[in-house]
Amino acid sequence: MSALAYFLEDEGLPTVAISLIRVQTEKVGNPRSLWVPFELGRPLGPPNDAAFQKDVLTAALGLLAAMPGPVVLEDFGRDDPTATDVDNWRPPFELSAAQVDLSDEGALAAALEQEVRALAPAYAQFVAANRRTTVGISGLDLGACVRYLAAYLAAAAPVNPIPAVTPVQALRWAVDDVKAYCLSAMSAGPDIPSSRQMQAWFWDRTIAAQAIIALRKRLLASEDARSQATGRMNLVPGVQVLRLGLT
Repeated sequence: MSALAYFLEDEGLPTVAISLIRVQTEKVGNPRSLWVPFELGRPLGPPNDAAFQKDVLTAALGLLAAMPGPVVLEDFGRDDPTATDVDNWRPPFELSAAQVDLSDEGALAAALEQEVRALAPAYAQFVAANRRTTVGISGLDLGACVRYLAAYLAAAAPVNPIPAVTPVQALRWAVDDVKAYCLSAMSAGPDIPSSRQMQAWFWDRTIAAQAIIALRKRLLASEDARSQATGRMNLVPGVQVLRLGLT
């Protein structure tokens, strides 16, 4: 989007960008940018805080009145108030602590389906309260998603549940839906934890995370370049790769 700003400006349309990665914006040098100290995926800051988000947008749009730079890069001076961990937080559901053999497709699929069922009431509560969901990119129900994850770990060429795309693209979408489902369920309680807190709980405590990490390892070992790229960039967030010491 920063590069696109040049073309829009050439056509006489003023632009302003909200930047989450300051060094990248400095290198691109687009006409006007507001850098915000928020995590990736949250350019306006905390969810469900309309007043705070309005302040971010107001600051960004205010740059349209700034003197030409030719590059204007301003910093938003407030942190995300939800970036602080909530003391003694736990998600609004209980999960089994049982271990599962990730190489046993049937056992893994059953364990993942049980995990999905355990989260279902909290997920439904989240959707009812927020009237939205980020689950659905795969077009599969959650049971089909987790069964495909289990099958992909167990077989070199499992049956693709989304024939319109490649098996590895179908896997990426299924993983995205599983992660979105779990993180939405965690947000259903009265206390909304920091995103860092939710992510750590998911990657440390769920069977779904164990399966996704194992899938990442499998894709990285593949001879297919697209599979390698998906494993490297799309399954496990970079911050969790570093935190968990994954290779």
